[in-house]
Amino acid sequence: MYMHPLSAPVASYDATAELPALVFRTVLDGAANLAWRIRRVRVDEDAWLVLDGREPCSVQIDPEVRTRMLVVVVSRAEREAAFAAAPDALAGASGGRVPFDDAATGELGAVASCGFAENLRSRDGPCGHRLLAIARSRAAGRPPAAERSDRIALVQEAIGEELVVRRKAARIACVKPATREQLLRRILLATDFIASRHDEPISLDEMARAASLSRFHFVRLFSLVHGETPHAFLLRKRTAVARRHLAVGSACSEAATRAGFGSRSALFRNLRKTDLPITGHEPCSLSA
Repeated sequence: MYMHPLSAPVASYDATAELPALVFRTVLDGAANLAWRIRRVRVDEDAWLVLDGREPCSVQIDPEVRTRMLVVVVSRAEREAAFAAAPDALAGASGGRVPFDDAATGELGAVASCGFAENLRSRDGPCGHRLLAIARSRAAGRPPAAERSDRIALVQEAIGEELVVRRKAARIACVKPATREQLLRRILLATDFIASRHDEPISLDEMARAASLSRFHFVRLFSLVHGETPHAFLLRKRTAVARRHLAVGSACSEAATRAGFGSRSALFRNLRKTDLPITGHEPCSLSA
């Protein structure tokens, strides 16, 4: 694994081995800070990330919190096989999220040449489900060689999700395509900033600075890309984190703190607003 730790040692990288084409990472329990070049994000149980296998990446894990990270290494041959079969795989995908037309053919070529965007992705999609399936297979003792078909399918699903992300740029009205892509990249950087620091007080000014945009343009473009305001995105992220902690028996006050609500009254108000089903030890009461 081509990883360099920030604090504690991890398994060393074998310099004699072929560099992987892609490295997928997600966290099964807990959270981990990942850093590469000038980027730094926190991956938790809601997200996954894929990076070029040649990219040195540092991983920092809180030693006081039980953390399990899943790492899926894709070889160059597997990546090539996935891209070669991508048109047929995407054309036959259920849901029709990415119609494979002439535009998609050009976008696929761009992904093949430029790679995937280095941003956090939601684990609610096909890739997240595939990563969890791989984790279950490994837990059951499945040999790594038997994962090959899953790794190829994982890359194909990542291509589909990448095309969805790239098409969000079309929502931004600009004359030059390059300008749209740059603005989308800034919004995705701010999205990662919000997701990585959801448990801290975050102001709109800080969010806008992460995107290198004014407050007005940031809110407008964020809403165009994501279909919700930055504040709504932050509340949704915090609520998801709080529900996850409550589902494993955490106290309301602890869940509120870890999610970033600050108080269980704020957590309670947001839980009441959501239409998601109640699970685990929810709902918590103000007197708990």
